[in-house]
Amino acid sequence: MLIYDRVVPLNRDTHRRLRIRTAQHNARFAASLNSVPVATIEFPAAANEYAIVFAKLANGDFLPAVLVGLRSQQNLYVDENARWRRGYVPAFLRQYPFVLAEDADTGTVTVCVDMAYDGLSEDEGEPLFGEDGGDTESLTRAVNFLQELHGEFKRTAAFAAKIKELDLLEEKVIRFGNPDQPQAELNGVYAVSEEKLMKLTDAQLPELFRTGMLGLIYTHLLSMRNLERLSELAQQAPANAAANAPQGDAAN
Repeated sequence: MLIYDRVVPLNRDTHRRLRIRTAQHNARFAASLNSVPVATIEFPAAANEYAIVFAKLANGDFLPAVLVGLRSQQNLYVDENARWRRGYVPAFLRQYPFVLAEDADTGTVTVCVDMAYDGLSEDEGEPLFGEDGGDTESLTRAVNFLQELHGEFKRTAAFAAKIKELDLLEEKVIRFGNPDQPQAELNGVYAVSEEKLMKLTDAQLPELFRTGMLGLIYTHLLSMRNLERLSELAQQAPANAAANAPQGDAAN
């Protein structure tokens, strides 16, 4: 599950004494991601700093994501002190170490926690449960955020499904590298084809406009200018941080 290693359902009995150190805002857990899923509600903020692309999932569906690295297991937005370099942190990362797990058959959701997160403790931090076993204010805020984000990703999935239905996506190969290094490339990245977009019929465009999807598409296209910024970050990265293999894939 990308950043999650040891996910278990949060249980008020088993985890009665569990605490979270909220001041520990390091991004070490995301250091090996080169893309991060984003919801459509995040597009305006994300497009200011990242290239928004589409990653192809194992089932053939697509999911919007921001590129944060150009090599496999490389995140150029996590610095040497495990701090996030940019002002906007994607909500997918801000929900960590919590996550909602949905039962595919019943649709019910369960609050889960990654017990591998080093910010969890029974001795330090804010408690998740009170003396009476009820949720603390800290946990309530976290759960509310999870529920809101879960709904936003549902809407995002509908947007991505429409893009796929209209066959607007095409695979991109992003080539990069310093002048004194062999050319490398990133595969598995999809973007809306402007040529295909211009060929949409008069019957197809009104729905995209009315639902706000057309605006999202253009926000995505405008965000691609940030690939240049990402390439600059890659050139500034220490030479020993580069992967030996020149190939990469966006879905990791």
